[in-house]
Amino acid sequence: MLEDEPSCLVTYEAHGVTFEYPGYWELTEETDDADLLITVSGDSACFWALRILRGCPRPDEVISSCVAAFQEEYDDVEVTETGGSLAEMPAVCRELDFSCFELLNSVSLSSVRSSTMTLLAWWQGTDHELQSLRPILERITQSVRMLELL
Repeated sequence: MLEDEPSCLVTYEAHGVTFEYPGYWELTEETDDADLLITVSGDSACFWALRILRGCPRPDEVISSCVAAFQEEYDDVEVTETGGSLAEMPAVCRELDFSCFELLNSVSLSSVRSSTMTLLAWWQGTDHELQSLRPILERITQSVRMLELL
């Protein structure tokens, strides 16, 4: 069975958001003050995450902060501005590529803001993992909705 087959997906719905992810992947939640981090991952080092920021920072500031953190951690980060959407809204998006332990890693960052929260969705993995997992990671991102907007 393919990982991106609809029959494998389950729906997460809590904390004002909903999205679909493979039901056999592990889902964790971590809270930090008012903010929440939801992470889903399978058997590989690849993962998808959604951060709910209740302070409603601007999406461009959220993305800039993330890019700066990667650039501080890794020497050779290549940043590409991309178009895209999150929660059915135009999003501030970047894709990053960098090397770590001689492996090429890719990161996709997307952020949007409503009147009650800012969302930051990102996925990360090595190029060999992403050959098979990128479609499902992108599908999870595209399934994100804010319940207040439904």
